[in-house]
Amino acid sequence: MKTVSRSAKKTRVNLQSESFSLSNAKTYLGRLIEKASRGEVVYIVRGQQRFILQEIPPIDPIPMRPLGYFANSYSKAEIEADNRLAKSSVIRPPQDLE
Repeated sequence: MKTVSRSAKKTRVNLQSESFSLSNAKTYLGRLIEKASRGEVVYIVRGQQRFILQEIPPIDPIPMRPLGYFANSYSKAEIEADNRLAKSSVIRPPQDLE
């Protein structure tokens, strides 16, 4: 029985650098996210393209508007005209198909 020596060394990735290949970034994604969350710059390189991994702040929720907020925005004539135009813009199926 022959034994195969595994003399091929794995290349070590320097996690202190700024840029990483896509395959290394996939392997060490958790560590790179931690690095980006500390405010460090992390670039991911794929061929000629460069991407940046960074933390973004949470988005503020859109506040709910109270009832009647838009009550005085349109006149009754404008509402009726919009409703008439909306009804005429709908494409209805032919009667014989229903």
